[in-house]
Amino acid sequence: MSDKMVAVLRRQFEPTLEMLKHLIEVCPDDFWNDAKQKYWKHIFHATTSMKFWFRQQKDEQFNIPDFGKDITEALDEECSDYPTKEEMTKYAEDILNVAYKFIDELTDDRLLEPCVLYEEITKTDVILMQIRHVQHHIGYCNNILNSNHLEAVKWV
Repeated sequence: MSDKMVAVLRRQFEPTLEMLKHLIEVCPDDFWNDAKQKYWKHIFHATTSMKFWFRQQKDEQFNIPDFGKDITEALDEECSDYPTKEEMTKYAEDILNVAYKFIDELTDDRLLEPCVLYEEITKTDVILMQIRHVQHHIGYCNNILNSNHLEAVKWV
């Protein structure tokens, strides 16, 4: 394999995405619906961030879904509703496919190219920023689970 650095980035990114999916799976339904916890919102926020950053074209439309409900990905804004676990799973799968496509199109020679959104940020920066950002929210959700005597998602 000639694109060794892309392979390294993928090896670090894939477990992050697996952990994000596991957060949805392990959460009890009644806990998912608890507005005070904002558990689902951290997943939605992290996933929406990937949707923003992994765009392939600068003029590509960026819409945040609301699932026909009063929700927002903004962590500091209240919502009167929430997406179901099934809706969030589907949304996360769609965005994870976008993320994989972003990485699949890279070569080691292209890693330092500017991302399409901001010239001062490279494609490598985008991947590393998303790993860090998603892991932050995974840790936050794991803390919520632990604080409520529920089992946290295992590190992979």
